[in-house]
Amino acid sequence: MPNTSVNLDLRAVLAIAALGIVVLAIIFVELCGREDVEDLFVQSTPVPRETATMGPTITPGPSPTTAPAEATAAREITTGAEARDTTRAIDLVALQDALALYREENGTYPDTAGNIQTLCAFTEADIGCALREVLDPLPEDPLGDSVSNGYFYAANNTSFTLYALRESDLFPECAQHPDHLQNLDSLICVEGP
Repeated sequence: MPNTSVNLDLRAVLAIAALGIVVLAIIFVELCGREDVEDLFVQSTPVPRETATMGPTITPGPSPTTAPAEATAAREITTGAEARDTTRAIDLVALQDALALYREENGTYPDTAGNIQTLCAFTEADIGCALREVLDPLPEDPLGDSVSNGYFYAANNTSFTLYALRESDLFPECAQHPDHLQNLDSLICVEGP
């Protein structure tokens, strides 16, 4: 049987995934009604907010229910910290996909012997730079300074953990907080086999 190889452009996959999320958000708002969804996010005191646009403005029809379920797919991003955390979560998924592809092509993950390193801040020293074989350029933290705020990586041959700074409550906090990353108050992480 011939060995066939499929190369995916992860940027295209991420764009399609983002479009899917927007479509799901639109469907959710249409099914629940804009007023019902907005009630889930009303704050008692007005707060100045930056707003990221997640899709076209929708004029919903009547709400099919009087008590909507808690929103799980649609949420307005209201702060710069939430937007940066969203970028980080998307980047971690792209890196997770790159690690899976790297393992498929090489048989193992780039091995740090379980030690945490910056993903690729130090080109000569960071094992994570090997991911450039399957994802180039590697994503960078939205705050910049890949040594202080960047993405961090730990792996052995069979498992990995990716870490990123967490600035908001939009995503769950990582269950573990390694000593090496104590300078970061809160973390988002992705683990994988």
